[in-house]
Amino acid sequence: MRTMRRGVVLFITLSIIAAMLAMVGAIFAYLDKSRENASFASALIEADLLYFDSITAIDTLLKKAPKDKEAKKTVLSTLYLAPMTLQAEDDEAMFTTLTCQSLDRGININWLGLENNSSAQQYYTLSQVVFDKLVEDYNIQNAAQLLSRIKNAIGGNEGRDTGIQAGLTRKKGIIKLSQLEEIAREYRFAEDDASVEKIEWGDYFSFDTGEEMIDGSYLPAGLLSILFEIEPDVVKEEWSEGSDLRGFVSSQGGDMTFFDNKIFAKEPIERMQCQINYGYRGNVYAFGFEYLEGKAEKFEFYGKQ
Repeated sequence: MRTMRRGVVLFITLSIIAAMLAMVGAIFAYLDKSRENASFASALIEADLLYFDSITAIDTLLKKAPKDKEAKKTVLSTLYLAPMTLQAEDDEAMFTTLTCQSLDRGININWLGLENNSSAQQYYTLSQVVFDKLVEDYNIQNAAQLLSRIKNAIGGNEGRDTGIQAGLTRKKGIIKLSQLEEIAREYRFAEDDASVEKIEWGDYFSFDTGEEMIDGSYLPAGLLSILFEIEPDVVKEEWSEGSDLRGFVSSQGGDMTFFDNKIFAKEPIERMQCQINYGYRGNVYAFGFEYLEGKAEKFEFYGKQ
């Protein structure tokens, strides 16, 4: 009987110890989570400050030469082509890197929804040519299904002939690269077609529903090769973003069928997507925003990298 009592006492003691250990573990987990949340909040506040400073810096650079096209082109080219980093002299972990690219350097993905808009056929044709070339190059098994999913996401743009602007803005459409990537993932699992995951959509398409022009001087090499039928290797070796598009295509004997001054802007468009990476308390964080002709919007905090 005494042995049994000892066993019961021992069992109760072990249960209490186990419960206490579990409680202590829960407390430490809560403290870690609290520290993590506090660190996240502090990093977000830092991002907000950097966001304001970055916008001010971009404004200052662009407004210094509002009437000088060459000066403005130089500023935009620098922002688009040369990421800028500020590093603290006494602490390598403290840095800020600004990277920007033209917001309109690709074919607007929403132009795929303009098939039945007779006043916007040149826009639809450009988008369809690029889509068809990608599904051919990457051997997409069910191109019709993928295109259908994209058009469904665009929504509402195939109706009446009300002009390109009305057609593009009737509904939001696809306004982020992540939206198109999600559509591609859904297609991948529905059709069991892993090839679609190899396409770098951001190298060919842009995602602003209202824009009618392409930043011709900053076309990615792969897109330029498709549109003007120039060998990819030639484009990679010879094309420098920021150069004159018409001059380059002509010099390389490219096909000028799709070249239109109303679509391919000669001067840089003051519309950019920027990302800032920064060091904060031993970690690297990032956020992004769009800068549209003097206005900053669509701030998005990406968190720890």
